[in-house]
Amino acid sequence: MLEPALSTMWMMNRHKSLQEFFDAAREAGYERFELNHFVSQEMVNGVKFPPDAILSLHAPCPTHPRTRDAEVSSLDKDERLLAIEAVKASLDLAERIGAQVVILHAGHVEVNPELEKELRVLYNQGQRGSARYQDIQAELIEERARHAQRHLDATMRSLERIATLADDAGIRIALENRFFYNEIPLPDELALILDEFAGPVGFWFDTGHAYALEELGFMRHSEWLSGFSQSLLGMHLHDIQVVPQDAAASSEVLIGEPDEEKARENGGDGAGEQEVKRLRDHLTPGSGVVDFAEVAQYIHDNVLVTAEIDGSHTAEQVSAALDYLRNLKELARAQPEAQ
Repeated sequence: MLEPALSTMWMMNRHKSLQEFFDAAREAGYERFELNHFVSQEMVNGVKFPPDAILSLHAPCPTHPRTRDAEVSSLDKDERLLAIEAVKASLDLAERIGAQVVILHAGHVEVNPELEKELRVLYNQGQRGSARYQDIQAELIEERARHAQRHLDATMRSLERIATLADDAGIRIALENRFFYNEIPLPDELALILDEFAGPVGFWFDTGHAYALEELGFMRHSEWLSGFSQSLLGMHLHDIQVVPQDAAASSEVLIGEPDEEKARENGGDGAGEQEVKRLRDHLTPGSGVVDFAEVAQYIHDNVLVTAEIDGSHTAEQVSAALDYLRNLKELARAQPEAQ
């Protein structure tokens, strides 16, 4: 039976301390946990971590104001050094608590942010098939391709140092597929990175992120699963709601900066008095469009799994998600075997 961890994503706006989170998560039935980048140094200080219960953490963890926003893909050397420093702190904490994997965001390619912002607004209006949508998408793809190599080279330079640090600590680095198209890596970029750093660096599959980019028309989620199953270290399991795509769809949309983490920190997580139609992830598994029976075929004994559910969900919903995920192996048995 699958025993997923619960990410500290759920503690945002719910719990003031890690101990409160651990207690609430156990009350919901979880015995394993993942620390994510909402966990600060102050939260970590003095905490008695449950033994053998935290197998993965998400860099930067613990966070520090000086290094929090630094990216390994930056063209600025000083920023890259800060990003490496943040990963080193994450590796140190992982080593201290017995975690096996540190999950890492590999940064982004600098493009005009208005392109994807408008693209997602159009999607939320049901306009994915419109000429305007297709023009913006083509422009975004072209602009990203034009600037990608410099940022990929910067990421590679950062990973040279990070891979050595991880090797020395006996901990794996897992690069995660991301929510926005301008972020690193795309599948071809991940292939290059894994070819270069096979061993200390592997892949972490995120269900909601993969389905979001597929829904926006960029790539199929199956490219990640079938293409990188041999390098798979773990998964973030969460669901996603989509918007029916119809040129006459409702104009009730979410308009604003398409930053999933900032939106949630500001309460823009779909909860509240007015629901809007929008592409939204980090929902409880089984409540959206993700085919978890397919995903489960790739969950082998050495693949870690984490329920990454946002803080808008109740303890009862989080507990029900655990029951659902525990039965994923049964779902997988009913499907053709993955290659």
